[in-house]
Amino acid sequence: MKAGACTIPWTTRQKRGMPWIPCCKGDNPSRGWCRSNRMSSVIDAWYETAFGPFYPLIYGHRDDAEASRCLEQLGRMVPLAEPLLDLGCGEGRHLEQLAERGAAVGLDLSAPLLARARGRKESRLNLVRGDMRRLPLADASLGTVLSLFTAFGYFDDAAANAQPVGEVARVLRPGGHWCLDYFDADRVRNELAGTKPAVRRRDAGPLVVAEERTYDDLRRKVCKMVTLAPRTGHVDEAAAWGCPRKGLRYVEEVMVFSLEELDNMARAAGLHRVAAAGSYDGDPLGAGDRWLLAYRRSDTA
Repeated sequence: MKAGACTIPWTTRQKRGMPWIPCCKGDNPSRGWCRSNRMSSVIDAWYETAFGPFYPLIYGHRDDAEASRCLEQLGRMVPLAEPLLDLGCGEGRHLEQLAERGAAVGLDLSAPLLARARGRKESRLNLVRGDMRRLPLADASLGTVLSLFTAFGYFDDAAANAQPVGEVARVLRPGGHWCLDYFDADRVRNELAGTKPAVRRRDAGPLVVAEERTYDDLRRKVCKMVTLAPRTGHVDEAAAWGCPRKGLRYVEEVMVFSLEELDNMARAAGLHRVAAAGSYDGDPLGAGDRWLLAYRRSDTA
């Protein structure tokens, strides 16, 4: 699939009232596809490796039941109005449930994860490959944008991470909501600051996974060194999941923002926090391990 390709037929998008930009010059009208011209080039970023075909194995414990708890809690906090965008949808565990509620689309940069999302159900999910910093969507076209399971903070500094927030504000209708599912940054800092890194080893299907989690105070990032290797006797199966015989090593990096910083970043884009919870069970902020934050775009564009 070409970078930035929209996998929804233009006629289907018209029928569903989906908020895509018009077909740009160079599309093939006879095939009825639309290609976004808003995708930026991203080269050698950590997430290009980390969100590979093996990702669903490593995070297999993050299942559909957990996704349901998250969405149910967000639905209690604010109305999840259509059309909905699952921003950083990955393999589609949230998107599949959102699609059952109405018009929904998933966007992700990872071609392997989008391929898995396409195979989740017989009726094809609406999927777009793109960069969250340059959304291939029309202004004021969405009712809800969801950034779930910490699909935020992937870039090098605050300014770069503010770009997706600005894009979210741009594509939201007045009165629309951005729902952010982010780790409890205070808890993470307290757990990792000044502690000796511990390596956790476990099996995940045909893989042996070793993870070392640290907090980089200078760069303000949670860093997880991940080492993958085939289990004995499972070399071919591991290769099918994208892990070579010699194994693979990479680092996941997510920038850590305080609650005040997140609120200020959203406010600068015209979004204001209207609800919050500290877990998928609705605990207050600080009482759980997550920050579920709902921001609303003002009623005037």
